[in-house]
Amino acid sequence: MLGSRRVEKMAVPVAMMTMALLAACSRTESVDVTATLMRSGLLDRERLLAVADEPGSWLTTGRDFGETYYSPLTAINESNVSRLGFAWQLETGTGRGMEATPLVMDGVMIVSGVAGRVYAMNAATGAMLWQFEPQVNGKAFRGACCDMVNRGVAVWQGKVYVAALDGILYALNANNGNVLWQADTIDDKQRAYSITGAPQVAGNVVVIGNGGAEFDARGYVTAYDLETGKQAWRFYTVPGDPKKGFEHPELEEAAKTWDPESRWEFGMGGTPWDALAYDPELNLLYVGTGNAAPWNRKLRSPKGGDNLYLSSILAINPDTGRLVWHYQEVPQEMWDYTATQPFILASLNIDGADRKVIMHAPKNGFFYVLDRATGQLLSAEKYEDVTWATHVDLKTGRPVFDPGADYTDGKPKLVFPAPVGAHNFNPMSLSAKTGLVYIPTVHLGALFAMPEKPGEWLPGRGNTNVQTAFSMQLAAPETLPPALRPLADPKYLATMPDPTPSAALKAWDPITHKVVWSFKYDQGFMDHGGVLSTAGGLVFQGSLDGTLRIFRDTDGQLLKEIEVGTAMIAAPMTYTVDDVQYVAILAGSGGGGWNTWMPGNIAARKGNANRIIAFKLDGGSTPVPSDIPPPGPLPQPPAQPGSAADIAAGAALYGANCGGCHQNAFPGPVPDLRRSAVVADANAFRDVLLNGALEPRGMSRWDDLLSAQQVDQLRAYLISVAQQAYAAQQN
Repeated sequence: MLGSRRVEKMAVPVAMMTMALLAACSRTESVDVTATLMRSGLLDRERLLAVADEPGSWLTTGRDFGETYYSPLTAINESNVSRLGFAWQLETGTGRGMEATPLVMDGVMIVSGVAGRVYAMNAATGAMLWQFEPQVNGKAFRGACCDMVNRGVAVWQGKVYVAALDGILYALNANNGNVLWQADTIDDKQRAYSITGAPQVAGNVVVIGNGGAEFDARGYVTAYDLETGKQAWRFYTVPGDPKKGFEHPELEEAAKTWDPESRWEFGMGGTPWDALAYDPELNLLYVGTGNAAPWNRKLRSPKGGDNLYLSSILAINPDTGRLVWHYQEVPQEMWDYTATQPFILASLNIDGADRKVIMHAPKNGFFYVLDRATGQLLSAEKYEDVTWATHVDLKTGRPVFDPGADYTDGKPKLVFPAPVGAHNFNPMSLSAKTGLVYIPTVHLGALFAMPEKPGEWLPGRGNTNVQTAFSMQLAAPETLPPALRPLADPKYLATMPDPTPSAALKAWDPITHKVVWSFKYDQGFMDHGGVLSTAGGLVFQGSLDGTLRIFRDTDGQLLKEIEVGTAMIAAPMTYTVDDVQYVAILAGSGGGGWNTWMPGNIAARKGNANRIIAFKLDGGSTPVPSDIPPPGPLPQPPAQPGSAADIAAGAALYGANCGGCHQNAFPGPVPDLRRSAVVADANAFRDVLLNGALEPRGMSRWDDLLSAQQVDQLRAYLISVAQQAYAAQQN
């Protein structure tokens, strides 16, 4: 449980770890554990640039500084992948989203888990070497729109850097997990910030961004000294109120693209919650920035403007923190089109010349290739159905907007892609063997409409200020808000892409700008896993349905399926120990849509017990969780407290504060409050919401936003909901 132990006590002494590890090994190994621990984490610039000399290592989240998620290993290949089987697993005891990719060097695997936990293991056996568990401030749970996930660690010169959900950046001793230093990265404790991304080492600093744009956050990235944790610089991605001055000169220029009377109290978003990459040769740090807050551009910046640096790629000099170039993918952003999806740095032969490029497949459905030294746009083509823009003008670098997607004219619109994105946080992979980029994609549209009147700004809570729904709801218009129902008109739908959702793994050629092959999933449309490609001619991807699939890289032929029984949304990776090649992946559903199990998610049947799993040739059968038991009947609720007015007030409070997480469904990732013994007990309910009694289990306290009277009104509403469900059950 979060906060159940102090971080200083989490590191087990090296001698004890060594004895425990040796006792856990079932075979004689040539790996010298003590020596391995002393070497682990000794990564520096020279070693990273020479990653080709150690093909069995995985040094960054994407293996190399280009973050390609490609391995040159060939021991597991098309001819023998049918023999791939279970090697080992580590059960973490958690049950939320698992999105990180492990790092492996010198026989040690290091990876992050829920909310910023860190696990160091013997990479050959999975035996624990040390574990770190941060004490997370429970209020951070409210600012994580998409689960308590963590996307990885950075290892550098004997240190492991990880950011916890509440914004504390830690430097750990790579040998034993002891905390060397920690830095609080949050500049305004009154706003709903969180961190879910992996830190990035860039020259002499380690850099981290943040999330929370849907709430009230103002985005920024911060750099810290690698040795001391002292702040080196901070770059804000959107300006604040110009009347209060600017923190750095780039903001003065950015402010020219905003209405001076913008609603600065909203924070404006632009949070860089992922997508950090560093080119050690050019000494440039690349930062992807997030969506607008609120989404409604006419409320956010009434007089218009591009609103820099929303939905942009920023190239920053990490020595100075100054901007070198920027490219805005979505000016005037209003559809939740973040530019925070993972980058790939590579060299491509374009028109007969080798170009150092940055490649990006963000939410908005275009695949971008830019010169990463200058920011020159080289190509931008659609890899999924897109209706918000007709194309991107290569001369100006700007998208050509389709007016049929602008809902701020007062008319509802169906727009592709949906805020889920054509591609989200799940890493894509560039194969050095085929030259193809393998992208986990989603086909889904969204319905948008202006609210009848601007919503009240709610500090620390969702502030999108639009009406939205997914495109598949058009099949049942009666389920939609009245303002969105006109979009179900068959004549209108005949002009749009198919509103039925789907997901696919696509092989994209970044030179010809075409899909070479595609594997479409039968069911489920969100959060299919990240991708690994190898020189063995293979492409690996996990899925919501609990299956790890292996494809041939050239044509997408499905070669092997391994039933894991737990949803996988993270990217697999591969490595060697003692000349044995392993494939490893984190298993656990979460991320976008984390608060309910989407169709096809195996978690609805087998739960969501998190695991780190490794496979090897001639391994055994993979342990598959048993089906979870049915829930049984709803218990009889207590007598109805409060008045009709209290219940109505509680319903409004629930929608503004609770409904984003608690869907009151079973099974699900969060408790069904209709069944909750806490709700049944008035004192226990107050203790949870006002005193944080369940913070160790991930439930935030709300005493800063809710009064005791409002807590009682919430309880009155929940009991009314439970009574209605109980009455329906009796019939």
